[in-house]
Amino acid sequence: MSAALAAQGYRWQPPPALAQPGRAELFPSHLAPSWADPLLASLSHSRGGVHTVRWSIGARHIHAVPVGVPPSAQRVLSAVWAGPRPFHVPIEEVAKALAGAGVDARGLAFVVSASPSDADPLHQALGRLGVEPRQIGSDARRATRKRAPLAGGPRLSIEFPVGPPCSGTCGPGCRCGRYLVLARMRFSAASQVRSVLEVAVLESELLSAVDDTREPFAVRRFTRLVENVQEVLPAQGTRTAQAQRVRVLVDRSFTAALLIGSGFAPGPRGRAHVVRRLLRHAGTELALTGVSLARLDTLVEAADRTVRTKLGFTPLSHHLLDTVREERERFARVLSRAPMLLERAMARRHHPAERARVLLQLRGDHGIPLGIATAWCRENDIAISLRHVARLDRR
Repeated sequence: MSAALAAQGYRWQPPPALAQPGRAELFPSHLAPSWADPLLASLSHSRGGVHTVRWSIGARHIHAVPVGVPPSAQRVLSAVWAGPRPFHVPIEEVAKALAGAGVDARGLAFVVSASPSDADPLHQALGRLGVEPRQIGSDARRATRKRAPLAGGPRLSIEFPVGPPCSGTCGPGCRCGRYLVLARMRFSAASQVRSVLEVAVLESELLSAVDDTREPFAVRRFTRLVENVQEVLPAQGTRTAQAQRVRVLVDRSFTAALLIGSGFAPGPRGRAHVVRRLLRHAGTELALTGVSLARLDTLVEAADRTVRTKLGFTPLSHHLLDTVREERERFARVLSRAPMLLERAMARRHHPAERARVLLQLRGDHGIPLGIATAWCRENDIAISLRHVARLDRR
């Protein structure tokens, strides 16, 4: 897709390193001003385009890394154009680039998310491109994020339907999960005179549209890694529970490999703490199914070999893979001490709500995962209140 945009006049700009000293945000995001500002600086006095391939991390809170849908890490193709152009021109360029990436252009849908005064020019542009009314929807929700060289002004998302409709009224703009958002376009308020356009294309959704699946880990890119995870895990529990366990392990090993390869070793604070939590969450899933923690090393290495290096990254060095082994050994020591610490703490607590507070304290002070702690309580017939655990965790 980047090659298709380059052929239409956009200039390539290599992405910066993720591990930059003095970076304010936890991880770079295409929603942060620092994402687009460097691109706009070179365009402020010239007509032309620039695009760059970067990826963002979907971890908004260190203590609540997402559960694998969509992937916790994905690349984002961000494009910026400065200079006067009619609305229909960039819309057509992005649609053609999506088609060049393998998306069936006949299925594309266009959702206008703007005030009525801003929406009219977009509807006119889509009509000029021959887009039928049934392919156009609206989304009245307003963006609440603070970002933006392009705050305000018309917004358009290009989407693609996957699977059957949720109802007879299901169409572009429906948020039932059928429509994958492939690209988000944002125009400056004065686009017709002094145009500034920004585009963000989400790679995970793009791959799902090409492979016609709503499951982000069912795309061809993850096939080998999913097979590796399935070979490691024993068949336990329901099919739904097993599928969830597979997708969590795929997500955690893939995201950890990306971050470690970008210069983030597991550690106690900041971005390093996110890597530690990713690896330990994967280790928890293995431990709960009785699989040796040593398998964690092989899963991260498989994620690097079958997915990460296919994206053009240099394979993880032996030194970087050693950081995974060292973190796994630290986590093994935590798990070996967990039964003793849990038994000692629970012996003096009798109320389920009080026990919930103890589990969270053990997680904070000793790193004992809640999954391991609650499994130990069940095995020892100790009643706990999961509702109180969840309530206290949110606080």
